[in-house]
Amino acid sequence: MDFIFDILINLLAYRIGVYVLRLLSGGRFKGESGFAWGLALAIGCLVLFAPFVALIALLIHISGG
Repeated sequence: MDFIFDILINLLAYRIGVYVLRLLSGGRFKGESGFAWGLALAIGCLVLFAPFVALIALLIHISGG
């Protein structure tokens, strides 16, 4: 089950990363080579986890920590 979940998260992060990088590059980014795949995956992970980090920061700020 973990293997399937990892594949789904990686695929979702990759697609989000390619979409963001394609927007930033004016449609020229393809994400097909090894480095581009890793870059798209990293950007996608950042986009996926940003709301969770913002929520944690907000909770810390509200609690006065």
